[in-house]
Amino acid sequence: MFRTVQSANVQGKAVLVRMDLDLPKRGRGYDETRLDNGLESLHWLLKQDAKTVTVVGHLGRPGGKRIFAFSLKKIEKLLRSKFTKDENKKIKVLENLRFDSGEEKNSVLFAKKLAKGQDLFVNDAFASSHEEHASIVGVPRLLPSYLGFQFQKELEGLEKAVHEPKRPLVAILGGAKLSTKMHLLKPLEEKVDVLLVGGKMATELVQHPVENRKLIVGQLTKDGKDISPPTIEQFIRFIQMAQTVVWNGPLGKYEDKAYRRGTYAIAQFLSHSRAYTIAGGGDTEAALTAFNMKKGIKFISSGGGAMLEYIAFGTLPGIKAVEASPKR
Repeated sequence: MFRTVQSANVQGKAVLVRMDLDLPKRGRGYDETRLDNGLESLHWLLKQDAKTVTVVGHLGRPGGKRIFAFSLKKIEKLLRSKFTKDENKKIKVLENLRFDSGEEKNSVLFAKKLAKGQDLFVNDAFASSHEEHASIVGVPRLLPSYLGFQFQKELEGLEKAVHEPKRPLVAILGGAKLSTKMHLLKPLEEKVDVLLVGGKMATELVQHPVENRKLIVGQLTKDGKDISPPTIEQFIRFIQMAQTVVWNGPLGKYEDKAYRRGTYAIAQFLSHSRAYTIAGGGDTEAALTAFNMKKGIKFISSGGGAMLEYIAFGTLPGIKAVEASPKR
């Protein structure tokens, strides 16, 4: 059993909460889905009469520099609009964690700075919990730590792909960066029955092939911006046989209507599939939103890399850190 916030005595305690505040842009504002997902933990802490609730998170990749475009001030305003005047008196929101290079370097000094004056820590940022950063693994070494409500929902949603999944289990990988997923190909091979790869990732695998007997690398169109029609048909044949499907990463440059055929076809098929379908990652969710197909997917995870790592290894650095944290 995981250490969850429901098991913590928070009355009169100062609580530090790691949220997922890396909200995607939408027009002049933000897509507030990730923010809304994290509110349950905050409301619960306030209802349980926590003395203070200090919220931390990151936005983008400012590289340890204070860059105005990555400030959390606008997101703090959105967050505070969800609470009453009295509730806001107990809430504090710190500036972007990644304005300090100590966050991504997992600096002990930065972790101590975050933990100072706090009694408990709650990790409700599943999407960042595959990263060994100060707010994910450093703070739990210093404070009794727990998983938040949204984090628990993520684990419940992924359960059917991690422990005794219905088979065949098919994984679909797309997106642009092979480097962030290369280390997962071998462990995923041991978990899934078929591994389908498209997008720019497919191009990189053709140039730098790896040994993986379950790996099927899709062919791309001549311009390399979408998977080819024969590949679409091939992928769908495998998906038709699947009982569980995990998808991370668009299969082409879907933002351009001229190159969204592959991503759209796979999304459409999955949205009508009887299999247990899971999609994860910001770009994947954005594609499903653009196609108005989110409702057809059985579970949408907030994390792409974190989702794949959890399926591959059955745990995450953030989970391990909470489990090993000091007892209250």
